[in-house]
Amino acid sequence: MDWRKVIKEETENSGITMFPSASKKKKWYPYVILPFECRMSARFQKASILALKKLLKNCLKEATCILLPEAKAFLLAPFAMAINKDIVLLRKRDYHVKGQFKIKQAKAYLEKKKGEVLYCLGLQPGDRPILIDDVLSSGKTSIGIIKEAHKRGIRFAGVSAFYERGDGIDNVRRETNYKAKAVARLEIIDERPRCLLHDL
Repeated sequence: MDWRKVIKEETENSGITMFPSASKKKKWYPYVILPFECRMSARFQKASILALKKLLKNCLKEATCILLPEAKAFLLAPFAMAINKDIVLLRKRDYHVKGQFKIKQAKAYLEKKKGEVLYCLGLQPGDRPILIDDVLSSGKTSIGIIKEAHKRGIRFAGVSAFYERGDGIDNVRRETNYKAKAVARLEIIDERPRCLLHDL
């Protein structure tokens, strides 16, 4: 399978909608409705697993689990299963139990519910997770996750996203010292999504 061709084609066939921007510089944020959000074909799933294996090959051995933020990153769970790693989910639900910690979630677009929070119950001291998000735009959510985990003595084997957009990769690198990476850069050119795959 030519995983690069599959990811590029299906990403570039995605639609775009507009949300109010969280930035004071722009009024609207063009939001790409990716395969993770509408229909993820079987071939896209297989291509995603192959791409993530290549992207994360240097940190898989030391990783104890895969950390996936709600909601779209949950669809990357088949990757964790394919490499036989535990999955830890960051949920938007507060279970009100001991050992749970919360992370303030930040988005590049405005949401109806301001100050949305993610809750983590499954990480334990000594874990070496790989954080994988669907899209890393501003990097604020990943930075928040990393900082809260560090307070609990948890260090990451890797930090990544399927797509990068904006300055998120650079922001994560600058604020956490983790060399965040992504499978592809997502751009909007002539009002269409463009998928610029990285050399993995």
